[in-house]
Formats: sequence, C-alpha cells, structure tokens
Amino acid sequence: MHSADGTRYRATVHYDGSAFAGWQVQPHVRTVQGDVEAALRRLDISGRVHGAGRTDAGVHAAGQELAFDAPPSWTATELSRALNSLLPSDVWIESLKETVPDFHPRFHATGRRYEYYLAPGPTGRAPHRRRGTSWIAKTPDLEALRAGTRPILGRHSFERFAKSGQPVVGTVCTVEKAEWLRTPLGDFRFTIVADRFLHHMVRYLVATMVEQSAGLRPQDDIGRVMAGSEDVRPPGPAEACGLYLTGVRYRMGWNRSPGVPGLWPIPANADAGGRRFTDRDPMKEE
Repeated sequence: MHSADGTRYRATVHYDGSAFAGWQVQPHVRTVQGDVEAALRRLDISGRVHGAGRTDAGVHAAGQELAFDAPPSWTATELSRALNSLLPSDVWIESLKETVPDFHPRFHATGRRYEYYLAPGPTGRAPHRRRGTSWIAKTPDLEALRAGTRPILGRHSFERFAKSGQPVVGTVCTVEKAEWLRTPLGDFRFTIVADRFLHHMVRYLVATMVEQSAGLRPQDDIGRVMAGSEDVRPPGPAEACGLYLTGVRYRMGWNRSPGVPGLWPIPANADAGGRRFTDRDPMKEE
C-alpha cells in the first residue's frame, strides 16, 4: 500500500456542519477539508485530502470518506489518534486504515446515502435539537410522505430539483432507494441512495414531499416537476441542518451502517444498504 508519495490512508469521518461553509476548501471561510488539511500539516503531512462528496454549507456527515497520503513511518492507529487530538470538536474520525495507492473516495464510489431528519412539534425547536434536525410545526402524514417517493425511484434527470447543474456529467441520477420512516425519537427520517446527487437535490425533494403531505400542493407535483411541466416548480430547499451524508458505497460494500448517532441507532450488523467493510479493503478484492 506504499507508493513513491508514501502510504495512502482512507478514513470515515463525522462532522457537525453548522459552522462550516461546506466540505470543499474555499478562500476566507472555514471548511471541513480545510480543517483536516490543517491538522495534517501540524503533523508535517502535506498534500490534498480527497473526499467522497462535497457537502454544502450547514450539511452534516456521519459517513464522509476521505483519503490522503502520509509518510510510511506512521501507523493507522497512531495517525488516527493524532488527528483526533488535533481536529476541532465538530470533526471526528471514526476509523482510519491503509488502502491501495490509487484509491479515490469520490471516483471509486458506486453509491452515496443521505439521510434527512425532520423534528415535528414543540420539542423540535429546542436549541440542542435545532443543530441536527429540521423543525416542522405540523406533524406530517407518513403515508403521504411515502407516496411522494415513488416518482423519484429509478433513473431520471433531476435538473429541476437542483440549484445548479453539472455540465460535464449531466443531470441524470439513478435513485435506488427513497424511504420515509418514523424514528425512535419521533422524528421523520428520509433515506435516499443514489449513484450521484446534484446541488441541493435532496433538500428540494424533501421540501416538495413535505408540502405535498401537508396538502399545500397536489399529490402528483413531484412527478409533474420531473416530467418538465412548466406550470409547477419545487419550493425552496429544506434547511441544511437536517441533512447528513451517512455512507458511501464501494465495490465491496458500504463504509458504514446507516443511521446517525443520537438520532437513529446504528445496528452492529446492518443490512439493506448497511454492510460494512470490516477489515477488508474493497479496492483489493476481485
């Protein structure tokens, strides 16, 4: 796993996105990528840290995957301990290990999982809840929310559910899973798995489904928007604070199980999109 540039490491990272301008390094603002690279520089490790997804300002992660090169003098255990001691309290490395020299967390990914959490009623406005869930005054109808997921399953253009397109790779995404559930805390969790996502796509979809479930727009609005009807458009995107990147899938499975600590229990041996790598590196398997 060594190369001329050193050893490539991969890590699964959690962060509270509240104080960040997103994942990607930008001038004059705080970003997750910037904080991780700054911590590495304090260990005399330079170079770019690559991430699996460019989460937006205010969006959280409980399963971002990243990769970087470090001198072979480090062990994974030592490096993980050192980084966690230097990173700010709103960034935490869950696991870190050596990987193959050409592993890229973004380009080798075959799927990504996002979860959105809605907290209905008075308790959803409590300050400690507002950082990690999106408050909604009226409790939505679960079956109506579920009905809103049907048109988005499969391979479609999501251009009209995006803030901006991606000219090089287009606007078509394949959605494998779109599911609403009620959590043990009484929140509503929307889980979506796709090969790729557009800018603000999940938040536009959530906002539209919530309005449909509340009777503020016809029940077929998502389908009509996706079909290109000019007389209907999605509402503004749902709040960033309710959205989490909770997993990235590679050839041998997901980097972590679904769920967010404190919001949804993470089972030790999850299936249905939650199988972990354990101690095998998916880039080494046939």
